[in-house]
Amino acid sequence: MKSIKIGKKVIKNFSKPYIIAEACINHQGNFDLASEMVHICKVSGCDAVKFQIHVLEDEMLMETPISKNFGKKSLYEALDSTNLSIEQLKKLKVLSENLKIDFLCTPFSFKSCDQLVNEIGVQAIKVGSGEYTNLPLQKHIASKKKPMIISSGMTEMFEVKETYKLLKKLKVSFALMHCVSAYPCPYEIMNLGLIKKYIELFDIPIGLSDHTPTIYTSLAAVGQGACIIEKHFTLDKTMEGPDHKSSINPEELKELVNGCNAVYKSMGSKKIINNEEKEILSWARESVVSIKNIKKGENFSNSNISVKRPSPGNNVVPAKSLDQVLGQKARKKISVNKQVKWSDIE
Repeated sequence: MKSIKIGKKVIKNFSKPYIIAEACINHQGNFDLASEMVHICKVSGCDAVKFQIHVLEDEMLMETPISKNFGKKSLYEALDSTNLSIEQLKKLKVLSENLKIDFLCTPFSFKSCDQLVNEIGVQAIKVGSGEYTNLPLQKHIASKKKPMIISSGMTEMFEVKETYKLLKKLKVSFALMHCVSAYPCPYEIMNLGLIKKYIELFDIPIGLSDHTPTIYTSLAAVGQGACIIEKHFTLDKTMEGPDHKSSINPEELKELVNGCNAVYKSMGSKKIINNEEKEILSWARESVVSIKNIKKGENFSNSNISVKRPSPGNNVVPAKSLDQVLGQKARKKISVNKQVKWSDIE
């Protein structure tokens, strides 16, 4: 299973990166803001925009503790106040389809997964890090036979392998996202070296779900072969909410797309003289040249020849062949500051 397919896009390691803009709950539960975010994702050149669907009574206890990025609200209250309805998500999916950008959504429970597939009709499912070790839910999502993109934050290697083995056994099409679930994430704990390690260990597409406050680590991940990049984005980093500070703004989102594509384009491994280099090649190398007037029959030495630009043309001795000329005799008179030709040597 070297690739997955979402719509018409085939996603595999070292291919053009599939870029997901994670709207998460940065729309504040406001449908108009969510719609604007879809438009911005399209203009920025993203492949997909992603939202979340929460059926809270099926997802968590009301007493579930929170992390400090949520502020004073409980997790239940924060998600309840920003949750989009099924009808709103359906409209966002239609909007995305009309704009020709993929619509993705993350479920957090059995019921929300069922709603995504049966009522909203998603073509692929993004699974969050919190659900990585929820093997019963992973099985349920896999049973829908949709391509899965699963994040692996807050896990140890044995857990990464455990879920990987389960999904391989279930014969579901899936990709694995390296992730560190800190909001925002310090660079020092990103461990981007895992991208290459995962590509070597697992025969599936590998990506990065990036929670750092900039685009730098995403660009580096593409350089290591990651074929999916997921990044939180917001319309305004100063807005209230748990994810704004670890998100990028619309200008940065566009730069993320441009940067990832630029890194991908630059990843070839051929060592040739490119057509674009040939104009520079005409002058940038060096030839063997006379630094004094040289008489016919005179020996070439370091006192009368050296190496200088321009590059050697037809019959001109290149700089790398200087040692072959030293000690040889001049076939004819050579004026100072002339390129030495092979035909000038006895």
